[in-house]
Amino acid sequence: EKFLTRQAISANEDMFSAVAGTSALHARYELEIVQLAQSQKLTSGAFTDSDAVVGTGSLVIDVGTASATIDITTENNTLSGIRDAINASIDNPGVSATIVNADSGSYLILTADKTGEANAVTVTQSGGDGGLSALEYDPGNGLNSLTESIAAQDALARIDGLDVASSTNTIEGAIQGVSIDLFASTQGASEKLTVENDESAARSLVEDFVASYNALVSTLDSLTDYDQESETAAPLLGDSTVRGIRDQIRRELSTAVSDINAPFATLAEVGIETQLDGSMSVDDSRLSEVLGEDFVKFGQLFSTTDGFAVRLYDPVSYTHLTLPTIQHWC
Repeated sequence: EKFLTRQAISANEDMFSAVAGTSALHARYELEIVQLAQSQKLTSGAFTDSDAVVGTGSLVIDVGTASATIDITTENNTLSGIRDAINASIDNPGVSATIVNADSGSYLILTADKTGEANAVTVTQSGGDGGLSALEYDPGNGLNSLTESIAAQDALARIDGLDVASSTNTIEGAIQGVSIDLFASTQGASEKLTVENDESAARSLVEDFVASYNALVSTLDSLTDYDQESETAAPLLGDSTVRGIRDQIRRELSTAVSDINAPFATLAEVGIETQLDGSMSVDDSRLSEVLGEDFVKFGQLFSTTDGFAVRLYDPVSYTHLTLPTIQHWC
């Protein structure tokens, strides 16, 4: 997965951003954001203040398929009491109640917690003294005591001219392996979305691989070295365990990978070269050429059953467990 990293590039990150997974395919798209998803907001008529008595009875609040019945008694029948009862309801279906104290009076505002048309709110009442009818909202049944100040709305985008709707401002699944976050309308224009192989991520993996290998070689050499000037031998000079680990790792890295159908099968053929001192270096131009032409196959060079990363796992894991013990003994 690390070697198959894709990147999604937005031509206008003020309008949208995108993230690509490993299943995403290299392509370019024209993206138009027609509208963003919105949460519905309902506003009551004006009351004298937040302590104004509204009425008693039962408020039934529906959001999508969720519903809650909230009992309003003489103990909580004020505007602020109803607000608090809605917010405190354990069955709250997804509505936040607030009060705005304006110059013209106090207003109860109900806001859906989630965006999208499927999360539209209706409010009905029953029983009590009938005062709660001032808070009803069910346009389908002719109830409009509350005013819809913001409509429930799905996001609508056009990808290469094809409409894609979403209840949120994130679009998933419209483009394989790509998630798109919408921030603002493009006002009838389109912006480019590019999905491409993340060659920089693969290059970083190679650089980390080479640096780690060189550090390991340096450590093994320091344990088995002989300084001719001082005639001093490293503590594990001639030790068969360390020599065996080093030889096995070098052997694995010099053996071609057999289970990929690619124009390369060795590290040298992709620009990862072994130097005279046993360390590795990277030929940037050759590596760039391979990543540009055979990105997927390059990843398989490391990650298939016979790939270098897989075949090195056991000996490197053994080294990780063994070296601290050896160094402590030394």
